[in-house]
Amino acid sequence: MDRAWYFRFSVFVGAIALGWLSLWPSIDRWVPAPDIVKEYFTGRISPGLDIKGGLRLMYEVDTDRYITTQRDRAAHRLLRLLGVELGVLTEDEADAPPADKLAALRERVTVEKLGEQAIRVTFSNEEDADKLTRSFLRRNFPNFNRQADSGAPNRFRLYIPEERVLKMQDKAVKQAVRTVGNRIDNLGLREASVTPQDTDIVVEVPGADPAQFDRIRGIISRTAQLEFRVLDDAQDYVATLSDLPEGITKQAETVSAGTSNPSVTTHYLVARGEDALTRLSSYIADLSLPDDRAILIGALQQGREQAGAAQGETAYRSYFMLATTDVTGRHIEDASVSFDQQQGGRPVVSIRFKSDGAELFRQMTGANVKKRMAIVLDDRVESAPVIQTEIGGGRAQITLGSYQDYNQLMQEANDLVIVLKAGALDAPLSPANEQMIGPTLGADSVRQGAEGALVGVLLVLVFMALYYQVAGVVADLMVVLNLLFLLAIMAAFEATLTLPGIAAIALTVGMAVDANVLITERIREELRLGKSPRSAVDQGFGRAFSSVFDSQLTTFIAGVVLAQYGTGPIKGFAVMLMIGIVTSLFTGVFCSKVVLDWIVRGLRVDRLRVG
Repeated sequence: MDRAWYFRFSVFVGAIALGWLSLWPSIDRWVPAPDIVKEYFTGRISPGLDIKGGLRLMYEVDTDRYITTQRDRAAHRLLRLLGVELGVLTEDEADAPPADKLAALRERVTVEKLGEQAIRVTFSNEEDADKLTRSFLRRNFPNFNRQADSGAPNRFRLYIPEERVLKMQDKAVKQAVRTVGNRIDNLGLREASVTPQDTDIVVEVPGADPAQFDRIRGIISRTAQLEFRVLDDAQDYVATLSDLPEGITKQAETVSAGTSNPSVTTHYLVARGEDALTRLSSYIADLSLPDDRAILIGALQQGREQAGAAQGETAYRSYFMLATTDVTGRHIEDASVSFDQQQGGRPVVSIRFKSDGAELFRQMTGANVKKRMAIVLDDRVESAPVIQTEIGGGRAQITLGSYQDYNQLMQEANDLVIVLKAGALDAPLSPANEQMIGPTLGADSVRQGAEGALVGVLLVLVFMALYYQVAGVVADLMVVLNLLFLLAIMAAFEATLTLPGIAAIALTVGMAVDANVLITERIREELRLGKSPRSAVDQGFGRAFSSVFDSQLTTFIAGVVLAQYGTGPIKGFAVMLMIGIVTSLFTGVFCSKVVLDWIVRGLRVDRLRVG
């Protein structure tokens, strides 16, 4: 036996060992795996929705809102960057412009939103219009094109071309699939699948407990848009409102509105009762607010604000703040549950910013010392602490609602950590179809199908052993190894076994036998020509390889096409088929050659039985 054979034999044994270790945790129910194996080989094969049943959730990705949100952020940023270009603002002031400079900037340029994906920019002085160059747009707003107004040389329309809109929508769907997939993984539902279908995404969770349906649905669809916005308490907008509808009242509070306004009186709206949130939201939606300001809602906190409220009564209040911000959940590096000892050890969510987010947060807090900062999650104000000093270090804390008990707060904190760590959904999801479904095949069909597949494989193995004798036994061993490697790869990638996957496995078994039949027939021909067993094996593999490889390659190409253009079950079948082709080539050409070489060289047989 030469060195090449020993090397091939080592690869052969190593592949079998690695394949078995990868598959072992999946069959732990029948053959218990040691803890050390489970520690390093954690993958498992899980039955699919058509076999086991479970949750099937379909969500529509709101790509239109995604485009509008990107347009709004661009409009907000455009005004401040133009302020720097015009010399009204310094680069340090661009993140948090002083009120007087912002007013001076608006006298020279106005930025308005048009439709869903356009912006209109109007300069008071025609010479200022030269600052809005195409190079400026390419550098800062690459998704926008510029269109001059022929009737007004100081007015421009910035719009997103249709081809870029399509790319942005495609990006929104891919981001949603990635984010939902991360959330599913963090829930420990590794057998779940998330697949895109045009602007929809389909989530399948085999075997999910019906009692967990609401929690899974809530975590998947939660937008998790986290923002840090500065409140505008110096401008008492709510005080100017009159004729408030029934059930909504106006209250005053004394707060700090900056180092130059350490004590100001400002007003806010309050609604109480079962439909308090709906009533307050509807009223605020009809208000005419300045372009750069917004009113958001938060729950009334326990203590002074709840004076006069009935026990357990639901109450909400308004906050008047800047419309946009640069510090959002996109800048979060990590999130975890911690405990605030100053509030009796209640659960809170601690977050750590990325390097760029930490710098933006430092600049924002440094420019707004002694002002209130709203921590906004999904357009709801969770808390509004006063910025006592510039906050460096890239860390912050989110205090959750006050009405829940400890266990509810802990559950909410854990769920929030999951969605924050997985990332925010830039495009909101709306449920299109949510249902609990039973297995398509049914328990009896699954059992009968498994029995039929087993009988079919056994018949093939028996036929090969009887017809091709020693070579047939080797071919049978290769079929078993092929199944081992195929299932091991599925376990390593934590694949889900579905009906199309079972069909692909059955086809792979047939292809593996076919490869061995071709090789065995070539060996038989060489033996009939009077060659020695060793020479017949070498010549048989050498001459049959091109036929085996060509047949497998053409099938692999078909699998690539199906995987590229197919969806759902078709793509799953194609992927399993391609994996099966690779394992068939490895076992049929490499592994069988190792075994037959050992028989004719190691055992030095005088006659090789091939039928």
